[in-house]
Amino acid sequence: MNLRLLTHPVWQYINQPILDHQSVWDFKKFWYLYRIQLLRRCWLQECSQKSHPYY
Repeated sequence: MNLRLLTHPVWQYINQPILDHQSVWDFKKFWYLYRIQLLRRCWLQECSQKSHPYY
């Protein structure tokens, strides 16, 4: 497994702004939200790379 795949989410968790209302300090919840955001970014990237004749 790529080390970057493990360190990137941990780094994002550690570097959250302390007083920001969007910070998530429960790691399970953070991990859940991180995976959703990752899936969304991958989905958007995949869609933008394909040509869609109907759009």
